[in-house]
Formats: sequence, C-alpha cells, structure tokens
Amino acid sequence: MSSITSRKISRTLSTLAVAALSVLGSSAMAQDELKPAARQWGIYAGGNLGVGAAQWDCDVSCDRARLSGKVFGGKRLTPGLAAEINYMVFGGMNRADDTKVIGAVQNERRSVRALTAGINWEVELLEGFVNQIRLGWAFKRVDDNQVLVGGAERTVRDYRQAPYVGVGLAMNITRDIRLLQSFDYIIDGKESLYLFSVGASAEF
Repeated sequence: MSSITSRKISRTLSTLAVAALSVLGSSAMAQDELKPAARQWGIYAGGNLGVGAAQWDCDVSCDRARLSGKVFGGKRLTPGLAAEINYMVFGGMNRADDTKVIGAVQNERRSVRALTAGINWEVELLEGFVNQIRLGWAFKRVDDNQVLVGGAERTVRDYRQAPYVGVGLAMNITRDIRLLQSFDYIIDGKESLYLFSVGASAEF
C-alpha cells in the first residue's frame, strides 16, 4: 500500500514539475515577444518650425524675430548619446539706422543659414518623456542686403563660426515617432541667434 502511494506521489510531483517548467517557458517567451524590437540602424531625422530671434543692436527700428526652422539628423552612439547635425534657416530680419553719413548703411535685410555639428545627450525624465541636451559648433552664412545713404545698394556675405547649445523635450508618440519642443542658441556676441521651435522626428 505504501509502495503504491509513493509511486502516486512521485507521478504527481513529476506532473507538477513539468507544468511549472511549461508555465515558466511560456512566460519567458511572452516577455521576449513584448520587448521592443531592436532598431536596425539607430538613425533618426526630423524637422522643427518656430520663431528665430536675433540679438543685434537696434537704432531707429529693427526686427527681433521671424518665422524660422530647422531640419536635423543623427546617429546613435549609445542609447542615450548621438552624433547630430542641424541645418537652421532664420527668416530675413530688417534694420534701419539713423545716419546721414554718405556711404554708411541706412537700411539692411539680413538672413542667416547655420549648420551645426555636435552631440545630443538624452535623459529620460518620465515614461515617454525625454530631456535633450545639445552641444556643438555652428557654421553660419550671413547674407546682408544693404541700402546705403545716397541710394546705393550692395549685398555682403559673411561666414562665421560660434559655439552652439540647445535643450529640448521629446514626447514618444510611438516607438519610432516623437513630438519635440526645442530651444537652440548660437552664442556669437551681438551676432547671436535663438530658435524656439516645435516639430517631430522619426527613428529608423
């Protein structure tokens, strides 16, 4: 009688062990399926639109802000660090000077293009929200259409370089698409530029 009972207990324990292993195996497979698929290239791109502002001296009158924007792309070096480039377009801004000196600039319209290269460091704040910090170097092309006292006109093109910083907040809409809010600052004394913008990006 005890031998039969022992065999029954042994079979029961074996059945329970097999069932437990089966459950654990199914759970592990389910967890693997729920994990997000690894991104193949770690490349992202996007665009922003907003307001660009100039930090320049005003005499009689001047524009401080114009519709501006940027496009950008990056390659992830680690999950939280990427090499990134930005191409910024600042809308034309007008300035008038109160001068009577012949040959001096009386009115001008300035437009700026800037290419920045640097890093984008991302830190997760809350689930679905990521803080972005950008550091790099900006290469600017400044086109200045000038009207001189006396009526003569000329166009002056200048190339400048300056440090660049930026901060932003990204909100994940899907695994690969984000909504963005950004502030970019090209630090160049009285030639400094700001860009406040919103946009979106996609990752591949």
